[in-house]
This record gives sequence, structure tokens and C-alpha cells, in this order.
Amino acid sequence: MQTTQLNHAQVSALQAKHCWIHCEAGQLWLSHDGEDIVLERGQKYFVHQEDLVVIEALQNSRYRVQAQTAINAQSTPKTAIPTAALAQ
Repeated sequence: MQTTQLNHAQVSALQAKHCWIHCEAGQLWLSHDGEDIVLERGQKYFVHQEDLVVIEALQNSRYRVQAQTAINAQSTPKTAIPTAALAQ
């Protein structure tokens, strides 16, 4: 698992495939597959196919990239989901 710290307005880009991007702190703006997504602490986004994802910190932020496991391969949404909602 890779964790990355970004300062306000700092930009990062990564080639991603079949993985979750978890916002652990702050607020992130993601640009992926023609979509703009904002993640806040505790939310995550799934990248289905190999593609470039651009991430900008809207405030000092930290995110983690986690590969998808075989267990959840069948039910992976493409939208940001609050982590608390998954626990219910």
C-alpha cells in the first residue's frame, strides 16, 4: 500500500488499474476518465481500468492507493463512498 502526503494545491498523477484511492485526511480533487471527483476524509474512489488519475490537494491532504482484492471484485462502484457507509 502506498500512502502519499500532498500540501495544499500540490498535484500528483498516477497510472492506476483496479485499485481504490482512499482519502485519509484533507480534501482531494481527482480527474479521471473525463470526470471530476472530490473526496473528503473517509471517502474512496475505485479505478476500474488502467488509466491516468490526476490528484490535487484542495487542502493539506493524505491519500492511500490500495489494490482491489478478489473478494470485492464483483461489487465495486465507481463513485466516491464514505467509508462509514460501508461499515453498515
